[in-house]
Amino acid sequence: MSGLLHRAWSAARAQVRRRFLQGAPRLFLGICRAASSAELGLAGEELVARRLRRRGSAIEARRLRTPWGELDVLARDGLGLVCIEVKTARLVPRPRIRGAAPIPLAERERPGARVDGAGQRRLDRIAAGLAGRRRLPARWEVWEVLVGPGRFRVEIRRSAPGGPELHAIQRDAFMAGRG
Repeated sequence: MSGLLHRAWSAARAQVRRRFLQGAPRLFLGICRAASSAELGLAGEELVARRLRRRGSAIEARRLRTPWGELDVLARDGLGLVCIEVKTARLVPRPRIRGAAPIPLAERERPGARVDGAGQRRLDRIAAGLAGRRRLPARWEVWEVLVGPGRFRVEIRRSAPGGPELHAIQRDAFMAGRG
């Protein structure tokens, strides 16, 4: 009986955490320091979807499975479809000399660096396939959500038209308790 009770308790706890994560992702990440990597990813996707809605984009789908691969967020803005890959990571505080400038994150340590050449080609195929199906122009972007102690930073990184290298096009920083 205790095994059944334990499984029921674990399932209920997971459901409460999931609803909390969807309803208040910033608060969830601020309170639940031991969030799993799956929860961290879901929170990042929720933060990106909210940011897109605030900008006036319509969220067409989340966690979309296509014949060309899986996509985290599909949005539509004034320019067409936006295929978004969300990469979320925790920032580990780095020791530094008091008063010195913060040490920038090395390019290879960024969450967006996990989107390698194969991932970029997959995003190209997804964008091209969806553009053909829906008869709309499509592009892809990689959004990075960096979760640090007490704050978050969202960075949008997009492939340059001439090559696969990612470059930052916008940075938004905000505190955990604010908009």
